[in-house]
Amino acid sequence: MAKIIFALTLISALAALGAAIFWFLSAWGELPPMLTYWDKAPPSDPLYRALHSGVRMNRIAAAFSGCSALAFCAATVVPMFARSR
Repeated sequence: MAKIIFALTLISALAALGAAIFWFLSAWGELPPMLTYWDKAPPSDPLYRALHSGVRMNRIAAAFSGCSALAFCAATVVPMFARSR
């Protein structure tokens, strides 16, 4: 039982670290200047690419954060079910 709780706690901590890294990377640096276009910005626009990259990193960070929360909850709930048996 202790090994399971330790593994879940370790997964939670590593996933939280991964989330923090991706969130810091998504906010790192400055955005390029915004250019004007007639219809919409093309995919090759530097600002569009920078924002798209930031959104992708935020998605990954959110996934890591969710995994961290689930592992932490599991580490908290597993002992309760073990005691009830």
